[in-house]
Amino acid sequence: MTNKKLRMKTFNSERCQKRAFSVKKDCLFRFQTFRAMTVMVAALMLLSFVSCEKYLDPYSGDQTTHPDFYKVDWVAAADSSTNSFVERYWNKTSHVFNNTYDGQIVWNDYWPEAHGLDVLVDAYLRTKSDKFKQAIYDWYEGVRKKNWYSDNWENDYYDDMGWHCLAHMRALAATGDQRYAKSSKDLWNWIAKGWTDYDGGGIKWRKESDTLGEGKGIPANGPAAIIAARRYKLYPDEVVEGLDDLQWAKRIYNWMKYNRTILSSGRVFEGIDDPHGDYSYDVGTYLGAALELYDITKDTTYFNDAIRVTDYHITHNINKTYGVMTDYGEQSANGGGNDVNLFKGIFVRYFTLLIQNPDLPAEHKDRYVAFLENNADYLWQAGTEKTPDIKFSYTWWKNPGDAEVWGDLRSAISGATTMEAMALLAKKGYIK
Repeated sequence: MTNKKLRMKTFNSERCQKRAFSVKKDCLFRFQTFRAMTVMVAALMLLSFVSCEKYLDPYSGDQTTHPDFYKVDWVAAADSSTNSFVERYWNKTSHVFNNTYDGQIVWNDYWPEAHGLDVLVDAYLRTKSDKFKQAIYDWYEGVRKKNWYSDNWENDYYDDMGWHCLAHMRALAATGDQRYAKSSKDLWNWIAKGWTDYDGGGIKWRKESDTLGEGKGIPANGPAAIIAARRYKLYPDEVVEGLDDLQWAKRIYNWMKYNRTILSSGRVFEGIDDPHGDYSYDVGTYLGAALELYDITKDTTYFNDAIRVTDYHITHNINKTYGVMTDYGEQSANGGGNDVNLFKGIFVRYFTLLIQNPDLPAEHKDRYVAFLENNADYLWQAGTEKTPDIKFSYTWWKNPGDAEVWGDLRSAISGATTMEAMALLAKKGYIK
């Protein structure tokens, strides 16, 4: 898999109480206070007026540059986005996704296929279109043949098997195709075998990682924790490698929490000394695992964890000018892209679940919706080329135009995932 190395790389107020020793001074003080308050209110009203077209983050106080974007019909945008995604990237002959805008296939590029399947499932759940259901059906055999490691779904990389297991479980739930029942069960059994005591526990990145001295991280463990929790809800009696699935979910989650997060701030990292490795998808799967465990246990510790890491991410891991997410290493790579181009979409998938959680306080919900809408506005109105087909940029606040060759599969999946998320939130009334 390309660029795997990159993925492994982090108010006293002084209270004034002055006594008025004369009526004159007291009246003067009251008048000055009234005048100051009047000026303040007027200033705030003016600020509100001039800022109405900008994204203001109430958490950090950052106000970003925001063009005069038009009001987007997100359902229509998702229709356009996903239909174009399928027409441009879904290879109807080989039943795999093309890796480039011009139709090239990289036959050993296995993991993005799972996220492409997720987009098909999103679209099918939203539209119930047979076109998407058929693609979900055809995807199974087409992509299985693309697995360079085996003639089934086992792979050398545990994170890749994790992405596939999650997507297979969603395909099964959406369509009832029992092939996905067997493959997701097999995948989970292979993933659980990746837990070792090396590096304090956790699921390995790949089978030979311990021998090579490779550290562990969120990419393999985040998806695994979500899988375990979701399987516990579906199969409460399932035991894998001596543990039931809830035990697995808690075990993996605890390893992530105490080895790959800063508890006080909510920072999720791959390398504690390297903030360039604080990737969107790591935050996404960590908060996703926290939400699943909260749903099962109702332990608010998990829910608070999800909020903490989310608040850190959308405050720090962004372009401050635009208030838009960015991951270090995003690039066109002459049209082939880079793994990191997909990471924002993975975060959006689990961020959307947090927004919909009924226990999320209103102030958080309002902030999160505003943040996501700002990101989606930039992506759709500044980071997308609309003709001849939808082409999403790896950088959401701009597209390269004719300056370079771009339009890779990972960026396309990330963009399409975000449009489907916005359509879902719009239909449920979260986006006004």
